[in-house]
Amino acid sequence: MNEKEHWEYDVQRRARAGTSATLRALVAGYLLYLAWQIVKGVRTGETSMSPAVAYTAAGFFVIAALAFVVYLVRRWRKEVEAARLPAQTETGEADETEQVEE
Repeated sequence: MNEKEHWEYDVQRRARAGTSATLRALVAGYLLYLAWQIVKGVRTGETSMSPAVAYTAAGFFVIAALAFVVYLVRRWRKEVEAARLPAQTETGEADETEQVEE
């Protein structure tokens, strides 16, 4: 795709992809928040949890958040690709890129 090429998208599907990605990003952010709260609780002495257990749990939350971010990016790309409309020719008809062999 060159710099001047512009894709057309199904507006509803593209918006749904963005909404889904936003919600997934909020989940990843919440997992990071939980990890931070666990670490903060250990550092301030607000919890009786063992520091080793707390840091391990926080590490799992961070890993889960990062995995969720990777998932959301991959899923968003697939959803946006699925929302792409077929290329239009100058006559206004969809460009048939695949030819059926008989």
